[in-house]
Amino acid sequence: MADSDRTIVWFRRDLRIDDNLALVAAAREGSVLPIFIWCPADYGQYYPGRCSRWWLKESLVHLGKSLESLGCPLMLIRAESTLAALLECVHSIGATRVVYNRLYDPISIVCDDKIKNELSALGISVHSFNGDILYEPWEVYDENGQAFTTFSMYWENCMNLSIEISLSRAPWSLVPVPGLENVRGCSIDDLGLESSKDEESSNALLSRAWSPGWRNAEKMLEEFVSYGLLEYSKHGMKAGGTTTSLLSPYLHFGELSVRKVYQLVKTQQVRWENEGRSEAEESLRLFLRSIGFREYSRYLCFNFPFTHERSLLGNLKHYPWRANEDHFKSWRQGMTGYPLVDAGMRELWATGWTHNRIRVIVSSFAVKFLQIPWVWGMKYFWDVLLDADLESDILGWQYISGSLPDGHELSRLDNPEVQGQKYDPDGEYVRTWIPELARMPTEWIHRPWDAPSSILEVAGVELGFNYPKPIVELHMARECLDDAISTMWQLDTAAKLAELNGEVVEDNMNNIKSFDIPKVVLKKELSPATSPFDQRASTNGKNQKLQPKEVKGPYKQIVRVDVMNSSKMEDTGSTANSQVSRKRSSSDSAFNVSLCSSSLGVHSRIHDGDGYSVLYSGYLQQKADRDGACKAEDKDIEDSGTSTSRPSKRVA
Repeated sequence: MADSDRTIVWFRRDLRIDDNLALVAAAREGSVLPIFIWCPADYGQYYPGRCSRWWLKESLVHLGKSLESLGCPLMLIRAESTLAALLECVHSIGATRVVYNRLYDPISIVCDDKIKNELSALGISVHSFNGDILYEPWEVYDENGQAFTTFSMYWENCMNLSIEISLSRAPWSLVPVPGLENVRGCSIDDLGLESSKDEESSNALLSRAWSPGWRNAEKMLEEFVSYGLLEYSKHGMKAGGTTTSLLSPYLHFGELSVRKVYQLVKTQQVRWENEGRSEAEESLRLFLRSIGFREYSRYLCFNFPFTHERSLLGNLKHYPWRANEDHFKSWRQGMTGYPLVDAGMRELWATGWTHNRIRVIVSSFAVKFLQIPWVWGMKYFWDVLLDADLESDILGWQYISGSLPDGHELSRLDNPEVQGQKYDPDGEYVRTWIPELARMPTEWIHRPWDAPSSILEVAGVELGFNYPKPIVELHMARECLDDAISTMWQLDTAAKLAELNGEVVEDNMNNIKSFDIPKVVLKKELSPATSPFDQRASTNGKNQKLQPKEVKGPYKQIVRVDVMNSSKMEDTGSTANSQVSRKRSSSDSAFNVSLCSSSLGVHSRIHDGDGYSVLYSGYLQQKADRDGACKAEDKDIEDSGTSTSRPSKRVA
């Protein structure tokens, strides 16, 4: 390209200078216009919460100063339409190219595809880069060419793939585009990320605990690897305190490159191995595994783009969730009568943050004890978390609710009292966030309902007055959960029998009694006699090149077939046998690095020169046809305490 080329760098959740492939590519080829577009309409029901918007504002200020020092200001734009804002920028400076780093959540995928098509149709060169993950979601598949639906098989496959990480250094300088004065930008305050004076005052407290910005992120990473990583495995047993890596918000906003995190941790691993420090093995394994869960969350969202609305397992569309708004309110306010759950929810509301262990406990309580629809809980997390991350939250809530093949068993019910004794044995975490119980003896702190009246009187606790009684008794929660599972299987069986028109033979009984796991084909060699596609893909980290035969229309490359009733599948890790073995994953980070598709459809994904683009022909039509009544399940990722499980009542 000539030096006269003018490139727009579209920043989103990649708010860093270092190891930013889109920025480096733009700086290499002429003049640059860095922009950030704030378009609330793009987010819909997933408009970021207060804490998340505060972090975004602070990070943009930090990024703007860095770009200014390189000679090129960051243009901030508030818009009603992202596409219209991009087009206006293109026309204002006569841009010849637009570059950006890819995102993998279902909302961004659809938006990006529309924008890329529109710009390309106008003759604008558009290039996207991988700035968010280690492995592209179309590069990892099982021996049958299908997407994995269990984490362990996915991550094992990833670990067997060769990966070469060569970090891109920040450019020394940037050349600003001519005509910059023609671009209509705004100030950081005019973006409207803080919508009221009340929000500003509340956000002032956040700045005491956190320092957003890519340079601060790198300092946090170096400090964690040097001082926190060695003890990482022990921190999972503590409910309170800053005992995790605290990197998740930096990773979400792209202030930190996951490739840099991975490289630094692997380098430390080699150093400790050479020193013979075997005590570091478990911490290294758990932290790398937490990175793996973040990767897997992107993988699931990309290959199963309906998972923000309904369960991966199709059977759970029949689960009788209880849309009890009073229970949901009590859970949100930390007034359930179970101290550890209430402490976690109060900390979450006050700070926008809580330990991953607590996130698992409170979400499990919501979907198992109260049987609140998991999408309600996921949306609440999105509204309040400082490090709210749609892909990670989808994975977390689906796992906990039993909506994934390797998630918590549907019948699993964790006892909050036992969890409290295990993860907050001294009761200090509960006392910190529930002042009503501050004087309760440790013996009774996690079960005040069992305490003698004399103890309660001395502690100043009056159950039902200044602290609630348990919202649901354990035995009642157990009974209601079993009944719900039984109802689900009855409805699921009836639906499958209806599809068979009442003709039940032994050969299809396995189909009726099995979990419905969707199947997505990422790579499949087909003969011309069976398909017009001759698909070829590589897993060496390079762009996939597929040579179509007799291709009609725009569908050129990877074909996704969502088979919701595919119960007779080989045990390859991407599917499950008729009786699914629900494995519990051990992970530090179910939700973040703490560091109703009921119909069949063919979804085709196009991989362009960047290896990325999407046509959700089937998915978008199904989404348009649905009335939004599909409430599915949740997710979780860790063995968070003693559970009480009985065999689920499955219909014979």
